[in-house]
Amino acid sequence: MIVRKYHDGAVAVYIVCSSLLSLLVIFLVTILPAAAGASQAGLPDRPRIGLVLSGGGARGLTHIGVIQFLEEMRIPIDYISGTSMGAIVGGLYASGLSPAELEKIVTGLEWNDAFRDVPPLQDLPFRRKWDYANFLMKFELGFKDGKLTIPMGLFQGQNLSLILKSFIGQAETVQNFDRLNIPFRAIAADVETGESVVIGDGELSTAIRASMSIPGLFTPVERKGRLLVDGGVANNLPMDVARQMGAEVLIVVDIGTPLRTRESLSSAMTITVQLITILIQRNTREQLKTLTAKDVLILPQLGEIGSSDFTKGHVAIPIGKEAAGKMKMELQRLSVSPDAYSSYLDRQRRKSTPPPVIDYVRIDNHSRISDQAIASHLSIKPGDRLDSEKLKKDLTRIYGIDAFDRVDYHLEEMDGKKALRIETLEKSWRPSYFRFGVNLEDDFKGSGSYNIAVSFTKPAINRLGAEWRTEAQIGAMPRVFTEYYQPVDASMSYFVAPYAEYKEQNINTYSGSSIAAQYRVKTMLGGLDVGRQFGTWGEMRLGILRGKGHVSGRIGDPGFSEDFEIGRLRFQHIYNSLDNFNFPQKGTNANVVYHAALKELGDDVSVHMLGGSWMTAKTWGNHTFLPSLSFSTIMDNQAPIQDVFSMGGFLNLSGFSKNEISGRYTGLARLVYLQKIAGHGLTAFKIPVYLGGSLEKGNAWNKSEDIRFSSALWAGSVFVGADTYIGPLYFAGGFAEGGHSSLYLYLGQTF
Repeated sequence: MIVRKYHDGAVAVYIVCSSLLSLLVIFLVTILPAAAGASQAGLPDRPRIGLVLSGGGARGLTHIGVIQFLEEMRIPIDYISGTSMGAIVGGLYASGLSPAELEKIVTGLEWNDAFRDVPPLQDLPFRRKWDYANFLMKFELGFKDGKLTIPMGLFQGQNLSLILKSFIGQAETVQNFDRLNIPFRAIAADVETGESVVIGDGELSTAIRASMSIPGLFTPVERKGRLLVDGGVANNLPMDVARQMGAEVLIVVDIGTPLRTRESLSSAMTITVQLITILIQRNTREQLKTLTAKDVLILPQLGEIGSSDFTKGHVAIPIGKEAAGKMKMELQRLSVSPDAYSSYLDRQRRKSTPPPVIDYVRIDNHSRISDQAIASHLSIKPGDRLDSEKLKKDLTRIYGIDAFDRVDYHLEEMDGKKALRIETLEKSWRPSYFRFGVNLEDDFKGSGSYNIAVSFTKPAINRLGAEWRTEAQIGAMPRVFTEYYQPVDASMSYFVAPYAEYKEQNINTYSGSSIAAQYRVKTMLGGLDVGRQFGTWGEMRLGILRGKGHVSGRIGDPGFSEDFEIGRLRFQHIYNSLDNFNFPQKGTNANVVYHAALKELGDDVSVHMLGGSWMTAKTWGNHTFLPSLSFSTIMDNQAPIQDVFSMGGFLNLSGFSKNEISGRYTGLARLVYLQKIAGHGLTAFKIPVYLGGSLEKGNAWNKSEDIRFSSALWAGSVFVGADTYIGPLYFAGGFAEGGHSSLYLYLGQTF
């Protein structure tokens, strides 16, 4: 200290002031940081506690049970770091959800929806539904720059992202994770470098998605120029991250997947999974080496619960609570008083606030589809309160257009106003794509057939969402079909659709159960339809078609040969709300088709044909009943051979061979029963298997006066069916009155 030559009193005053200033500096340097730490924790005179939650897929549901026990013990948490499933549970808890709310979420969530990008069938735009009706294989190939392409993951994570956002709520607007109710970090891995990436800002849902993007299963998340995947391979137990955040004591929950035994390493897939598990366990051991005497390690014993058993939350959560209970003595020292813990809960719990009012909606569109077309699918308008469930349904409908990798939303504040930004990102990996289908039928009587089909679609050709689709099929019914589908309004409701088709088919006539004659019919035609789609449930078409064909004899009268002309008006109305084309559990399917063959349009004859069908699905538990009715009729006395209707085959008067019965009129009443016997849980990882049976009554008639209930035939079947990745597969036994019976191996759609 330098003191100038002042009077003694002045010097004394100066020294006193300097001393007070020094004490103030010491106070600011030493006391205030401690007070700030106490303020951050909300609880004085205790160590700051970090909760570390490991990854492990569905096994991580046990973290909820651990948190339940910690709350019962009145142990406050100051920081959370988590990887993969640990990031999901930790992030939601940090955003303000209670353990009870977390348990309700995981036990009530429809996990099949979470692990599915394509919206449920009943929520798809009607045009997209028929992709899944006619081309049943559950994969597609993209086509870009002359090369076949596939996505970087089996799932894009579209639906999972929307589900996470709905749970996170308004905490999604918190861009700095230190400002969440509990400071939080999610751990991901840079798939390019293998480095661990600590995420502490941005959108919470995006951070969680990146942390749990299992390579190959989920598409990586691009963030700040890095391609991020599941953090398990880099840092599955992020103890170091919690310490860097400021934690002095760690509560560590390790639910890592155990290694498989040699006997279970029976495929390339299991060996690959084993190698990933080895990498995860290696980085976990390195973290565990840093445990101190102050830290608490919780090791839930999950037994047979696997990383994909997401439907077993009701089992996993109590196991977590029990495992934490075994560490009660070690945890007891971290417990605080009821008043102090009440203060903590007041900070942690999400405050009940009404959803924000949206001042304006902005479309951030990165696709060829017009902004107006996207906006037409949104029900939320400026001035409305945000309804996350309604918005999720809107975005699901937009995603169902099938032109986007992602359809997302963001809440933003600009100039004091709340903005809802809708973001769309076009599918970069497949501007065009292929889908595949296969049909196989064998009745073990020497009568079998197969068809293999492929469709090529070029979507989003223009701003209104036009698309060009071509289908080709080889096998018993060779076929080529091409259609240009052009919506004419922004909502994509009204359309025009010119098309052309070439096909071949066999028409058989029977004597008893043997083929008496067989004709080969070749047809080429073109047409123009105009119509309207009714949202997700229906379509109406009115069209005109013109073509020609040739019929030639193969069996019975091989010399028969005849050309014919086609000129028709066509009307079709279809209603469909089924949840599954293969094995529906709910919904209804109905259609009516009318053809008017007119000489004025160039047809050889004037014939009017009408057909219709109806089926509904009702389910109680694992038991499903499918009643249905169908009919077809030619309303004139003359009927060309190529227009005669036929019946016979599996579920179409089972017991008879396919198309064994034919006539100008047909009718069928049917009741099918299904019981699910295997494949419960996540169908993304399991194949559902059903035991079923049918009771059928119907026939085909050539004269209207012959149509009587007493002349209809009884038939039925018993079968085992599986919803495989290449389509529904059935093995069935059919029977019908008159001693008719057949065995069937059937791959393809039947309902």
